[in-house]
Amino acid sequence: MFCKQGILGVQFSHPGRGHGLCCAAGQRYHNRPKDVWFNKLSESRRNISNNIKVTDCVSCYNNESRGIKSFREIYNEQFKNFKSTTLPQHMDLDFSNFCNLKCVMCGPSRSSSWAKEVGVFKENNGLVSITENDLKEICDLSHELQYITIQGGEPTIIKEYQTYFQFLKDKDIIKNIGLNVVTNLTNINEKFFDYLPYFKNVNISVSVDAYGAANNYIRYPSNFEKISDNIRQLTNFNNLTTTIDTAIQILSMFNIKEFINWFKELEFYYHKRKKYIGQYIQYVKYPEQFYILNAPTSLKDNFVKDIKDSKFEYLKEKIYSVNLYEYSRTIKYLQLINKKRNLELKNFIPNFELHYQSV
Repeated sequence: MFCKQGILGVQFSHPGRGHGLCCAAGQRYHNRPKDVWFNKLSESRRNISNNIKVTDCVSCYNNESRGIKSFREIYNEQFKNFKSTTLPQHMDLDFSNFCNLKCVMCGPSRSSSWAKEVGVFKENNGLVSITENDLKEICDLSHELQYITIQGGEPTIIKEYQTYFQFLKDKDIIKNIGLNVVTNLTNINEKFFDYLPYFKNVNISVSVDAYGAANNYIRYPSNFEKISDNIRQLTNFNNLTTTIDTAIQILSMFNIKEFINWFKELEFYYHKRKKYIGQYIQYVKYPEQFYILNAPTSLKDNFVKDIKDSKFEYLKEKIYSVNLYEYSRTIKYLQLINKKRNLELKNFIPNFELHYQSV
């Protein structure tokens, strides 16, 4: 049951989410960061060191029992050579919900645009960010860091990350740290990207879930062609690798073949420039309206045919499990989104009506 992340790392977030053992941990804390690291998580770290199960890790245990690679297994491989100290070796940071998109599977705690749309965090126009005092404590805990993952919101436009990077640079810590940025890459913010050459190495994890207009609907209101161009521009950076972080959901299933071909073209583009681009594939489980297990059988059949001989093929062994609820819940969920945003789904995913009633 050993978990490197549970022993070496911590996840610090803004007050709308709270802190935890990692981003997948069930228990969230709203104490100050130092109290969380030195006190709240100390028992969990001891138990993990002694191979005693902890409730925070139940999602990983469940995934492993179903044959799904868990974050625990991923972290153990990634951090296998890291040595424990009194301070964190890895931090997963989520400083703000500030975001320019409102992805259909997201919500107010991860997107200020979502928050504004549904009327949450009204006192600050939908925005919730880490406090100045908490940021200072995180800086104090950062002197032994070897790896950071940052997300949001959209991290490239969150000013607190630039403040934090400047601290790491001023203290000459930044050169020791590998950085992973989880981004929608709808923009390349120069003020943010100017810090990247100072890190030991950098990976940009670009969240793209479908091809073309379907991705524009899922990650509304993004521009797929602009994102594709930005991904190609990343080859201009020297100490940087790129990963396409794909979370497959029902709305991704309609044009998966085009998506597979799009990634192959990106691979070829990167290979010509002697750069690395990879792909991390997962699938959305919540909200359940987008869980691929709940897709109509006809859509599943088409999807399985289209993913043959691709990296997605492992999904065919899981996709025909019993549906968790009626298809109407997906339709009702999308109808609410379309009404709020004045959208017609057929303009983004024309084939939707072949498998569902009209939305």
